[in-house]
Amino acid sequence: MKLTTENLSLFSDSNLDPEKWPTNILSHNHRIQRWANFIAGYSIEFVETCLANRQANEEVILDPFLGCGTTLVAARNLGFNGVGFEAHPIFYTLAKAKLTNYTINEVNEMAQKILTENVPIQWAKDAQKFIAKMYCESNMEKISRAATAVNSTPTDLKPLAVALFLKACEAACEAQTDGIYKAPDSKKKSIPFQSAVELAVTIFKEDIDSHWYQTHWVNQQTPRCYLKSSESLSELENNSIGMCITSPPYLNNFDFAEMTRLHLYLLGWADSWKQITQSIRQDLIINTTTALQNRKSHEFQNQKRDSLPLALQEALIPIIDDLSIQKKSRAGKKDYNFIVYPYYSQIQSVLKEVFRVLKQNGLLHWVVADAALYGVHIKTHQHTKTIMESLGFSNVTINFIRKRGHRWVLSKREGTKEGLGEYHIIAHKH
Repeated sequence: MKLTTENLSLFSDSNLDPEKWPTNILSHNHRIQRWANFIAGYSIEFVETCLANRQANEEVILDPFLGCGTTLVAARNLGFNGVGFEAHPIFYTLAKAKLTNYTINEVNEMAQKILTENVPIQWAKDAQKFIAKMYCESNMEKISRAATAVNSTPTDLKPLAVALFLKACEAACEAQTDGIYKAPDSKKKSIPFQSAVELAVTIFKEDIDSHWYQTHWVNQQTPRCYLKSSESLSELENNSIGMCITSPPYLNNFDFAEMTRLHLYLLGWADSWKQITQSIRQDLIINTTTALQNRKSHEFQNQKRDSLPLALQEALIPIIDDLSIQKKSRAGKKDYNFIVYPYYSQIQSVLKEVFRVLKQNGLLHWVVADAALYGVHIKTHQHTKTIMESLGFSNVTINFIRKRGHRWVLSKREGTKEGLGEYHIIAHKH
């Protein structure tokens, strides 16, 4: 039986707008998927569209930028086996929580442990100062004890514990968020931490106790997930993957490490901004100026430039020059000119590995957006196509999805005359 979105949806009469499929705003409609998500990412429905007319028993689905697991949640629901790679420990753990089978008893056990732990975690000074901007004192005390419980949880149950904990922390947080970064100076409605845990438990238990979960989900193959950069897919054999569906970090100075700063602090997985740079940013795709520590030397930049196809190098030179000129007259002096070569070099490494592991006639679905840094238009979709074709991909097509970035065109953040967009690149391995 081929399941549809409706089978996975919480609301069987949900009218889904196809224009929203490439966004992640429909996640609350889906069991498991609603456990954990960030604003960046596409929807369950987008993945299902990519998988239409493919045979589940013949295909393994790859997502080299797993994020919170959307690709593999959708693929598993449709009966496909899958494998994912994610370098960020928060995203990896949340994806594991969604893709691992759990029981009602395990959820109850984790909730009890989280609510009854007596020993508080010792947050570092920087972390505690940041957390105090987001939570009232009574919630902070309870959260600190809960963090100890989460970190002492056995490995097999830790993803569940982390997902429950962070879901509760979100509801208990007093700081407003735009869906990406926390804004400590603004406020939103919050609830006591114990009530937040109970709310999270209700959501998780509803999903686990559902007919869909008990009769279908638990009987599907559990995807393999790896906590590592996808610049090497050494765990996968040549010609072993039927389809790759993914969306890499965009070249837009969006800092995934900063986005999860609060989560890392709450769990005690990082103590400071410096540690986040050293332990998290260093493993991620270089798409933000905060990731440039020890990466601005001529030797490093030239090495990354020379790794790229000559046609792409020629296209990027005037962009780099323009960014360098713009930086001199800007108050922020952002080093955008130093992130371009490393970004494309890393993307090329991932695509090279994807090409290697795809079967003959395998398919790649790649969602990406162009960028405007200091008003300099960077056509990432076109540049990515150049890389794909140089690696051997054929019939590479770029499909416009939607306009984006118009909300961010402010006095301090310029757009472009052409406007920014999001694109769906489809490539074949013949």
